[in-house]
Amino acid sequence: MKSMTLEEQKLIVEGVGELEGWDFSRVRDGRDPLPWNYVDVVKQYLKPTDRVLDIGTGGGEIFLSLAPYFGEGVGIDDDAAMIKTAQLNQSNLSIDNVSLMRMNGQDLQYNSEEFDVVLSRHVWVYTNEVVRVLRPGGYFIMQAVGILSSQNFREAFGWVWSPDSEYHQSAADVAEQFRSQGCHIIALGEYDVPYWFQDIESFMFWLMWTPWAYPEEIELEKH
Repeated sequence: MKSMTLEEQKLIVEGVGELEGWDFSRVRDGRDPLPWNYVDVVKQYLKPTDRVLDIGTGGGEIFLSLAPYFGEGVGIDDDAAMIKTAQLNQSNLSIDNVSLMRMNGQDLQYNSEEFDVVLSRHVWVYTNEVVRVLRPGGYFIMQAVGILSSQNFREAFGWVWSPDSEYHQSAADVAEQFRSQGCHIIALGEYDVPYWFQDIESFMFWLMWTPWAYPEEIELEKH
């Protein structure tokens, strides 16, 4: 394959467009089989009577798909644009058992023991707040981006993550925090499988909109 010029790369970036919510469905990619799937795991712990909180809901892409499996849901995100997209997605899907609002997971504006299930996907987990709002016998389910994610890509640029990166939380550390607060860990797992892009447009879209993948802002002229 011949190398691309900077101008050709700029045209591709202009063509892939903006990220709306947390929707990466336009990315054409592939990966080896996964040992488990977040949505499938969550469904196992939802009941029709549950009140569920989703921390870092983004555009609601995942949470809204789970709406038929619980009674009442609340999706929060610290980004106003994400909540706006989530509300639009909710309206398009005609879902009426979910509320969406801007809120930081570090300071949940709810009384203690309000939720049967708390979900968290790809955001920092503040265990004290999660434990506080969970009802006795409730469940917390999370999926996070591990430190190994995109490691080969970072190595190609000579990048190294700081141990206190805001994007990576050790699953083992989070589990230990919950244990220290009297919680029982039902399951804990990590996976690292090969992942690839099927075309340059998909790669460029991912490159521009995945801040967890690298420790500095991407600039085409520089990188």
